[in-house]
Amino acid sequence: MEHKSADVIYGINPVVEALTAGKRRALRIYLSGSRGDRYEDVLRRLARERGVPLSAVPRQELARIASTNDHQGVVGMFVPYPYSDIQSMLAKAAQRGERPFIIALDEVQDPHNTGAIIRTASCLGLHGVLLTKRRSVGISPVVVKASSGATEFIDIAVVANLRSEVESLKAGGLTAVALDMQGKAGFGDVDARAGAVLVVGGEGSGIRRPVIDVCDVVVSIPLSGRPASLNASVSAGIALFEIKSRMK
Repeated sequence: MEHKSADVIYGINPVVEALTAGKRRALRIYLSGSRGDRYEDVLRRLARERGVPLSAVPRQELARIASTNDHQGVVGMFVPYPYSDIQSMLAKAAQRGERPFIIALDEVQDPHNTGAIIRTASCLGLHGVLLTKRRSVGISPVVVKASSGATEFIDIAVVANLRSEVESLKAGGLTAVALDMQGKAGFGDVDARAGAVLVVGGEGSGIRRPVIDVCDVVVSIPLSGRPASLNASVSAGIALFEIKSRMK
């Protein structure tokens, strides 16, 4: 039985990570045949421990439920994604005794870029991700899959006015860093001793002018080869690592 109001998560690793994180309740897991590997063993154990029913269905039925053939024989139905807020992100940083580090995606629309950035942010221990309410993919099944389930381990908030939120974070002591190809500063110019918010722009359009105008510093990644550009997720990964290394 399908749950009409539920979120779909597909792929063995995203489903396992979602069950492991426990961020949202699983309603049912659908499997196609037997994988016969350790991933299936872990999946079955987690489902059993959490009391989640498992159903065996044909692969074509999984493709219908997930709206893709890229399901790896596993689809999970979960309650809708529990978005967070900025105050929770700052509180988490304080609880850990860490300086706040947040990434804001300004109208990033490619779900694969969004998922990859969330995965990097989670792996590097960031305290949160901000998405814009308009022209953003949100936490879709494709984003969860592209993040390899990292969406379930990091706080993510949707904001209506990114410029206002960046200004608020600055007022709280964080340095606002814009990542832009036309930026004149380098990462050595970033003072992240009190925390930072990194702003990354959407594909093609970049960071909107009202947002970039309130940032403290606009940095770029020096490139010497061809093509003379990087996609949003690769650029964000480099920038996150550079800024994180300056927060120690």
